[in-house]
Amino acid sequence: MADKLAVGLVSRTYFNMPLWIGLEHGYFTAEGIEIDAPILGNKPQGPPLLDGSLQLFIGGTEAIIQNAADGGPLRIVGGNAGKLVHSLIARAPFKHIEDLRGSTIGILTLTEGTFFHLKAMLEAHGLNYPGDYKVTETGGVPPRHKALLEGKIDAGLQSVPWNYIAEDAGMNNLGNVIDYVPDWQFVSINANSEWAAKNRDVLVRFLRAMLRGTAWLYANRAEASAIAARELPAPLPHAERAWDFFTGSNALTRDMSVNAKGIIQVIATLQEAGLLAKAAPSDPGFYIDETCLRDARAA
Repeated sequence: MADKLAVGLVSRTYFNMPLWIGLEHGYFTAEGIEIDAPILGNKPQGPPLLDGSLQLFIGGTEAIIQNAADGGPLRIVGGNAGKLVHSLIARAPFKHIEDLRGSTIGILTLTEGTFFHLKAMLEAHGLNYPGDYKVTETGGVPPRHKALLEGKIDAGLQSVPWNYIAEDAGMNNLGNVIDYVPDWQFVSINANSEWAAKNRDVLVRFLRAMLRGTAWLYANRAEASAIAARELPAPLPHAERAWDFFTGSNALTRDMSVNAKGIIQVIATLQEAGLLAKAAPSDPGFYIDETCLRDARAA
């Protein structure tokens, strides 16, 4: 009988490709695992990992770091997007970041990365929150794109390839976040360490399937792009550009390692925002447990 895992996702974005590939090619089945992958949007990832309704979550690091610093059991068990891949996309009337004064900008939540990155970009151009612009929670990248098309927001951070799709729809790319925030572990594979200790074997098998999916992604441009085009969904040319970007930049880390410098930046940003105690551990290793990932690589 297969081990059943509920793996939470934030939205239908390219970060999920190793999982989608693993499902497509039977890598999880080969490991004796059956995957359910609900999309949670802007719902918090901590509670489902704590109450057992999710075993794993492929999402941001912020809630994991906060829980661990407070003495909780949540930990990062593998990497995914080890750097930022977002552009600030605005509707046609807004051609420069300075034009966003008085605008409404879409974010996921007030406590996670895209809000902090947005603030950093706009502060560099003299715009400060909340005096100079408003934000509204739209959910992840696809619903943010919909909100832009409908004029419900004026701008929002969009990941590859949604930024390409937005540009083709006549919107303006006002800049790339990585030019303002060069180090950030954006997406990781997260788990409850208490569950992981009791289910070490299944976690190793899950990570092994994810490693296979990641390796296959890097080796198969045409087929991977066809999967991305279907699952996002996105036009095939944009999915191909996304493959070029993610594999060329190692944005989806080939070995699923965690960007330690990126975790340090997340910690510092959370502390500056008052969302993490100044006395919280500064060593990124406190929040990361890669022992199962190392076993998966060795298998």
